Amino acid sequence: MAVGFRKFAAFVRTLDAAAEPRYVAQGNYRSLRRILSARMGGDGAAAREFVDGAAEPLAKADLIGFSSMTGYAPLTIQLIGRIRELNPRAYVVWGGIHPIIVPDDAIRHADAICTGEGELAFWEFLDRFKDGRDFTRTRNFWFRRGDSVVRNGFRPLMTEEEMSRLPLPLYGADERVFEPEKGYVPLAPAHYVAHNGLGYNTVWSVGCPFSCTYCGNTKFIENDASYRKIRHPGVRYIVEELKQARRVHPHVSTNVLHDDSFMALPLETLSEFARAYKREVGIPFCVQGVIPNYVRADKLEVLLEAGLNRVRMGVQNGSERILAFYDRPTPPPRVAAAAAVLSRYAPYMIPPAYDVIIDNPVETRDDVVANLEFLDRLPRPFTFNIFSLRSIPNTELERQLRERNVSIDAISANYFANAPTLANCLLYLIAVIRPPRFLYKALLARAEPAATAQELYPRFFALCRAVYLAKRGLDHVRFMDFSILVGRPGYWLWRTGFIAFWRRRMVPRFERSPGRGREAATSSTCPA
Repeated sequence: MAVGFRKFAAFVRTLDAAAEPRYVAQGNYRSLRRILSARMGGDGAAAREFVDGAAEPLAKADLIGFSSMTGYAPLTIQLIGRIRELNPRAYVVWGGIHPIIVPDDAIRHADAICTGEGELAFWEFLDRFKDGRDFTRTRNFWFRRGDSVVRNGFRPLMTEEEMSRLPLPLYGADERVFEPEKGYVPLAPAHYVAHNGLGYNTVWSVGCPFSCTYCGNTKFIENDASYRKIRHPGVRYIVEELKQARRVHPHVSTNVLHDDSFMALPLETLSEFARAYKREVGIPFCVQGVIPNYVRADKLEVLLEAGLNRVRMGVQNGSERILAFYDRPTPPPRVAAAAAVLSRYAPYMIPPAYDVIIDNPVETRDDVVANLEFLDRLPRPFTFNIFSLRSIPNTELERQLRERNVSIDAISANYFANAPTLANCLLYLIAVIRPPRFLYKALLARAEPAATAQELYPRFFALCRAVYLAKRGLDHVRFMDFSILVGRPGYWLWRTGFIAFWRRRMVPRFERSPGRGREAATSSTCPA
């Protein structure tokens, strides 16, 4: 998806038209094989042949910038190391999430790292770098100078007006991706379809009012408390961005907004967005960043009428003790109330996906039972995004776990690979069906936390997870949404016009009754 990189690359192009954006990825992290094997995310270190092939063309440049998340830091470090061998004079700058969260690690490998918002800071750095002036006082940057490190402070966060003046993200224009034995090849529609299906992924608003200990946002807030405020460019910006994506790739059939706190935006802002989106974009969209505390029927209705077809909401756990451990201010009653609102509009949406964190080594049996009981009682339909606990470096959670002598490496190896405990089997099971109460209680009596020595159920776990994945896939097919079902099948359904036909004929569309602001069931369809 590389949302942040696309935004930054577009800005750099305004500073230097010769800048060349390149992508390096070890396979498709959303492929069917990886989903079925629960091996999504970064792969860590890469083979020497892969690193050599990717690094050699990059090493010809004088100034090389990297952007990566922490999961991809090992590959970035390998690439930087090989570039230094090939061209010791190249100046390497590393930005993205990893240098912000773990700057002391990143600066050991790069000449400079960006520790905050990059666009305006990089403009200042590049201007001085090109003119041969001292650039080491540029705010939002650290610089390695000999054996010492220059650690500069932070610029003020961009205002909404400044964000609105940024260029639209780079998308489908002179981009190249590395392929072994082929080198950097132009990004073709087939690459987008293979990685993103028929979805276009972006972020409109940034910032979060919460400071949950497991989240990387805590580091942003530590750097600048203003990050709690939700900021975004104007409605015209996001609408033009989404229109641009469809001009480049007409197959885009769903827009996916990965904002952290989308429904925390004021109703007036959401209404303005909904009106413009329905009029000018007119395809279904998904909102990934939903905090239970901000779910309201009036906000949901204006978004549904504009084409909302899916939401993702952070629940994390049904145990109040574990929520307190995470410093997560979303008590179970508030989550249940939000789920009740979402369930009222079930005919018009793919079942909402609730994020759940499991395999926490501090959980007790009471926590596990409380979590499963709470989730099973939530209004249906729903599904889960299930993650084993992973500690992001340099966060409060990491400190808490180290105090308890928990191995950070052991629990953070792969947050998609859940332990095949009976408790986790039940979690996947209740995402599909509500078991008979007597059977569920009998199984709960044997559920234990992941840290407890216990009998494991790998075959039952594999069965429950397979059924869960099948149901999720069918829910998306029912709405003809191929934003998570990647690959060419969805593309050919679009090419034949079947997706547009199905959405017109088979997918109910939400409309508010005039003057009442209430839902009116209709057999008309959602936008194609």
